[in-house]
Amino acid sequence: MVTIIKRLLLLITYLAISLNTGNLSAQESERIEVITVTAQKREENIQDVPIAINSYTGARLVDSGIENTIDLQVVEPSLVFTTNAAFGQPYLRGVGTDLFTPGAESSIATFVDDIYQSRTISALQDFYDVQRVDVVKGPQGVLFGRNAVGGAINVYSNKPTDELEGYFSGTIGNFSKTRVEGALNVPLSDGVAWRIAGLISNRDGYTDNIFTGGDVDDEDYYSLRTHLDIALSDDAGLLITGNYSNEDSSRSIGSRVDTSEGLAIADMFGAIRPSDVFKVALNEDNSVDIETYSLAATLDWNLGDVALKSITAYRETDAAMLLDLDASQLDFASNEPMQESETFSQELQLISQADSSLEWILGLYYLQEDASQQLNLSFNFPMLDGVPTNQQPPNDTHIQPDGSVDTTSIGVFGNAKYWLSDAWAISAGLRYNYDERDLDFLQTVSSLSTGNVLATSPLVLSDSYEEITPRVVVEYSTAEDTLLYFSASRGYKAGGFNTNVFQPEGFEPELLWAYEAGIKSIFWDGRARVNSAFFYYDYKNLQLNTIPPGSPVGTFQIVINAAQATIQGWEADALFAATDNLELNIGVQLLDARFDSFVATNPNDVAAGEVDRSGDRLPRAPETSINLGARYTWLVDDREMTLRADYRYESAQFLDIFEDDAVRRDSNSTINAHLSYDFSDNMSLSLWGRNLTNEETVQSSLRVDGLFGTIQFLAPPRTYGATLKVNF
Repeated sequence: MVTIIKRLLLLITYLAISLNTGNLSAQESERIEVITVTAQKREENIQDVPIAINSYTGARLVDSGIENTIDLQVVEPSLVFTTNAAFGQPYLRGVGTDLFTPGAESSIATFVDDIYQSRTISALQDFYDVQRVDVVKGPQGVLFGRNAVGGAINVYSNKPTDELEGYFSGTIGNFSKTRVEGALNVPLSDGVAWRIAGLISNRDGYTDNIFTGGDVDDEDYYSLRTHLDIALSDDAGLLITGNYSNEDSSRSIGSRVDTSEGLAIADMFGAIRPSDVFKVALNEDNSVDIETYSLAATLDWNLGDVALKSITAYRETDAAMLLDLDASQLDFASNEPMQESETFSQELQLISQADSSLEWILGLYYLQEDASQQLNLSFNFPMLDGVPTNQQPPNDTHIQPDGSVDTTSIGVFGNAKYWLSDAWAISAGLRYNYDERDLDFLQTVSSLSTGNVLATSPLVLSDSYEEITPRVVVEYSTAEDTLLYFSASRGYKAGGFNTNVFQPEGFEPELLWAYEAGIKSIFWDGRARVNSAFFYYDYKNLQLNTIPPGSPVGTFQIVINAAQATIQGWEADALFAATDNLELNIGVQLLDARFDSFVATNPNDVAAGEVDRSGDRLPRAPETSINLGARYTWLVDDREMTLRADYRYESAQFLDIFEDDAVRRDSNSTINAHLSYDFSDNMSLSLWGRNLTNEETVQSSLRVDGLFGTIQFLAPPRTYGATLKVNF
């Protein structure tokens, strides 16, 4: 595979050179787009930022068919994004988590307009009226408001301008897809501008439920966002933002059972298992109902040599789901989870602005979250003949874990960068982290038929966590638009509590030391960009769902700090404006992510006992990821027509921590294409297709033998359609 990657890089280089030896001179050739980011809290050319970061403009997202954060992996080689029901599971460079309890957070943080999204439900972001999306790799803390152990996904929406403008976009596609989005920007007065944007997206499910006659994996989503930008003075501005979104759908939760692997009780009693992977037989259609509100105020105040920035935000999320756990027409097992969250956050930043060799930032971050979760697990399995009573699955039982977690988080951070010369600079940053969590939990076990309470398990716990996380960067800028850098940083994710099951103690924080050496280069008169980085992670105290060593048979999986791991790899991305008409890009990641120390019993292979899993691969960490893209533009009747194609390859990976072949996702690839024609300066029509080869790819998988076996969730099949966009 390494040989193939080298050949691909050589091929793109050869094509770029060959195409530019024709009739076009260097002065005539198109330069690649300059992308400005704020990863270091200053507006900078992305090539000047000594951080591994990829940024995708709103136009690029549309051209590549990227509608949400799940789709981002089509263009971002370091990202694997899976789901568990409505809970998003982003992984960057092998770092991520499958925990969805309110007593923990994602290892990869999600921000929208610099506001932290605390729940994993909010990791699933739909894109509309987007300025850009940044994928930032490695620990974050000395620059971001909320720390992140493995990286961040930052979504930035378009802000108000002083022009009366807007757009409307309408899409139709197969599976009765309709998607309508638009934005209106209105200057209300001198120094006051308002922007409102909205999205309505509907689609029939691509998985047929042959038992009810309905479908799952459908989409019914709408969202509204508004910004009011007020110039308080020549030196101060206030941005007020409101968001509302509502989803009532079943996307990503069309569950089917893989009968070739695992043991499902329903299969012993006549469960219907269609052979077509996009057909299921459920006695109830799975569903998700999510409602989110948020309000934020961002103050920017120029104080001369320093700037003050204040970000105040309130966010509320309510989610309710219905999941047919046995994934059959039999009424054996179901879950109706609910999750609520109320979050308040306040961030203050002081940023130097003086023309000096020293650049610095000081920050204070505060977060208060009240989150709760209730699971409603119903089991109505019949007794199995010949099986001892103590080995029977739960019969006629309702299990209701009900927990609330109050989280208080405080971060004090700072970073200073000193230019030793025009070429050399050194940066040093430090963050103090304090997190406190309080758990109030009650698990109730009752009889489904009588309603009688069989057992209760109350639990009240409290704990706090402190950590100091440094970051050091040395960078060297050449006169030839090349940046060399080396960084060492420490990542931290707070400990917490498990509300999914009765667990009498919490788990400790995750810690990660990250070392990275990178190069960013622009050459060929600004027509080529090549960025590359080597990284090494020393990852300790991973928070994992597993059975503790020494546990008796039948023990539920809990969250413990079960392992240490080493992650190392190389990644590169290259962009070539080969001619005025042709742009080529390639992204590659080679990854070796393995446990150094991990002893655990696979609950689906109890007979094997406790196994030393040192050397096993981490979940959702493919050894090879490749993204290829091409964009070609030409004139038709003096109007532009543009064709873009994107290809994503991902090698095999495991979707659990045990290297279980039942939940092994085979190597897979995806091809998207987008053809657009500009009828006028303000109107365009696009034809698009996604997953053009109609590959059947397992998006997520979960195995629980003795109950529902191995359940799979499929990524969408081939989809296609047309989009009309009007700018005004």
